[in-house]
Amino acid sequence: MKNSMLALLCLSVFIFCACERNQTANLKIMSYNIRHGVGMDNVLDLSRAAEIIKAQAPDLCGLQEIDNYCSRSDSVGQINYLAQEVNMQGTFGRFMDFQGGEYGMATLTAKPLISTKVVQLPDGIDEPRSSIVHEVQIAQGCAIVFVNVHFDWLGTAEGVTSRLNQAKTLLQYLDTMDKAMIITGDFNCTPDSPTMSYFYEQGFEFVKKGTDNLSFQDGDRAEIDHVIFRNTDNVKIRRKNLTLLEEPVVSDHRPLVAELEVVYKL
Repeated sequence: MKNSMLALLCLSVFIFCACERNQTANLKIMSYNIRHGVGMDNVLDLSRAAEIIKAQAPDLCGLQEIDNYCSRSDSVGQINYLAQEVNMQGTFGRFMDFQGGEYGMATLTAKPLISTKVVQLPDGIDEPRSSIVHEVQIAQGCAIVFVNVHFDWLGTAEGVTSRLNQAKTLLQYLDTMDKAMIITGDFNCTPDSPTMSYFYEQGFEFVKKGTDNLSFQDGDRAEIDHVIFRNTDNVKIRRKNLTLLEEPVVSDHRPLVAELEVVYKL
């Protein structure tokens, strides 16, 4: 009897300790192509995008079509403005010089950054491209990789090849990082495209949107803004919710907001 009770006690302690090693963190991801602050009404007003981001209060936010001191957007450092307005840390990723400043993409982070790399991608047909890669501390004892992308936009066969080449170059770099990772942004391609198929083949999972899935809302509406992720043995990312906000004026893209759960082992 004593031996049985001792064995049961040891088993209970083992199960308790195993459960204690699994921790959970909630993570809110946002992606928004803000069209350098020019809305569908052709009004330049960056404060409107800032208000949307602030209201959502994401942990990590990928922004596309950002001007950095360009004359068309009143020579404002847009990422500095947005970071200050929403009280987050901002990082700019340059594509090219443009109108006295720079044009590119940016991220906003409310979580501590471990490292940042702006990865140069193969040039698009009309514009250069890069990607911002952060290693982020999302909780004590858990770090992941957060990636913001804006691939080539052309819908031609050349554009399809360009996007795929950009994805392959990005993955060559990401594969050197032994971390769970989330990629979000304006992929400029649909879930069944060659580029997204390549990501699936490389072990990424697609965060499905449901029936309300059309993120581009100017002209031919399309599902081209996405969140994908890849797990490791010690870090598992799970979908809780994904929403495309109804914002018909601020940009030609709808803001994408994903709520995720990260389960990790200490």
